[in-house]
Amino acid sequence: MTRRHVFAVLRWAVVVLVLGFLGYQLWRVRHGVADSLRLVGWSNALLAAGLTAIGGAPGFFGWRILLAGLGTRLPLPVAARVFFLAGITRYLPGGVWPAVAHAAMARPLGEPSARLAGAFVASQGLAVVAGMAVGLIALPWLVAADAIWWLLLPVFAGALVPLVAPQLFGRLLGVAQRVLRRGSAPIGLPGRRTLLAVTGLMVLGWLTAGLHVTVLAVALGAPPAGALSVGIGGFALATVAGIFSLVMPSGLGPREAVLGLTLATLLTGPGLITLVALSRVLMTVADVVSTGVVLGLLSWNARRAPITEGVSS
Repeated sequence: MTRRHVFAVLRWAVVVLVLGFLGYQLWRVRHGVADSLRLVGWSNALLAAGLTAIGGAPGFFGWRILLAGLGTRLPLPVAARVFFLAGITRYLPGGVWPAVAHAAMARPLGEPSARLAGAFVASQGLAVVAGMAVGLIALPWLVAADAIWWLLLPVFAGALVPLVAPQLFGRLLGVAQRVLRRGSAPIGLPGRRTLLAVTGLMVLGWLTAGLHVTVLAVALGAPPAGALSVGIGGFALATVAGIFSLVMPSGLGPREAVLGLTLATLLTGPGLITLVALSRVLMTVADVVSTGVVLGLLSWNARRAPITEGVSS
């Protein structure tokens, strides 16, 4: 067996491991999920799941633009396979797996491992900037409940570092590169215009995905105005908190804690617990289904291409 086949087997083994881990999580909470779905309604649940799936698309295109700015232009099908296969590994314990997966998939493509891993780390940094900006949408509602939420302003100011001082951000990428032990040449960031464009796409993704919390909150009795601001902003803040929890898979725990704290200004008791739990389940299902659909379409196109070429010849 060649080295290429070994890497292919390892990649699929990771996918199977992740899907098995996710399946266990869903099976473990299956009874609570059924009760939550009955309370919220299937139509609202499906709408919320769809919004989370659609909300991931801008992040993919932002990552692809960033990768092109670093010097690697992948065809759309190849980029989709790398992005979604590597992305699903965030459900494994430990926050480094997506970066490692990007680096591992770079080798069969003949691309520098450090560049693909660096593009992912940079996209995560810009996602944090965008997430903090979107989180400010919830600030008026949150500070009306408790003035401690004003602390979000200095945190947001610190999150602007990647845009205000790209050189410092580049040094942080260098640290990540040394930790991953991928390459020795430093990673040069693209210009500020590219960084702003990618950040704008990330903002669009946060706004779209955050609407799923709004849909669930309104279905559970929250006021629409508060559900719109706290739903979108609270979701962004919660997911950013999850990004920094490197040990737990997909930010499990810290994400739910921050989401619960923000939504406590809208809901209490069973409604709050139902929303936080259902948000996690729907996001997990949306990730698994969207990844499966993308990979399925790519496999179908790959099988169909030789047939089409044979007919045309």
